[in-house]
Amino acid sequence: MDVLTDELWAAIKPVFLRAWPNEAIVAIWKDGSWRELANTHPDPTRAFSISHEDQSSLLVKRPALYLHSHPNGSAEPSDRDTENQLATGWTWGIVAVHGNLSGVYDISYPEIWGPEKPVEPLLGRSYLWGVRDCWTLCEDYYRASGRILDPIPRVREPGNHHHHARARDPFRYWPPRLGFKPIEREQRQPGDLAIMFWKSPIANHCAVYLGEGKYLHQLIERTSEEWRPQNEERAIERYAIQFWRLK
Repeated sequence: MDVLTDELWAAIKPVFLRAWPNEAIVAIWKDGSWRELANTHPDPTRAFSISHEDQSSLLVKRPALYLHSHPNGSAEPSDRDTENQLATGWTWGIVAVHGNLSGVYDISYPEIWGPEKPVEPLLGRSYLWGVRDCWTLCEDYYRASGRILDPIPRVREPGNHHHHARARDPFRYWPPRLGFKPIEREQRQPGDLAIMFWKSPIANHCAVYLGEGKYLHQLIERTSEEWRPQNEERAIERYAIQFWRLK
């Protein structure tokens, strides 16, 4: 991001070092100014919250980037992170802090998501749930072509243990609510959304159909790619692929 220059990142990194093993919070504004915010959560090693005063000040002066650290070394947003990012509408970032009994040994550059983050190249992305995964790849495909999808809350493990259909079966719950309509496989065209049952009893994967038997998708532990199954019709049957078109 343009707002997070190398010089600014070098100035902010020590905040996350000092806070470990607690989560730290930093707000950055477009003019390059920034401020560390006190973590008021009862257990700051596992989560973060800020005071009502800080919340009010951020509502008055919206941050360009809102960072917090994960002292467990993971940059994956939690479900609570993704929900709160949607609630604020800000661009968020997670700083993974790696430590052990001897102290901190590495602080990773923030993993950033949100409305101000530019669309990254669609091919060759590394996987990070909630930031660079199958859904964000499809979302960015449409965004790059000028079609903006409403952001949606995320769940890490869809399934029947969730009470609401949006979490129990999100890949079939959300498309019609985002403006997609189902189409027959014979009607598929480049740009259609493909919902798949990827070795799962519920829909758990999505891709963009590119035409000529090719799909743009992102799998766990693999970079985003154009996938061309050897036998497309057999793959459609195997993964029970359903096609949806954005209205």
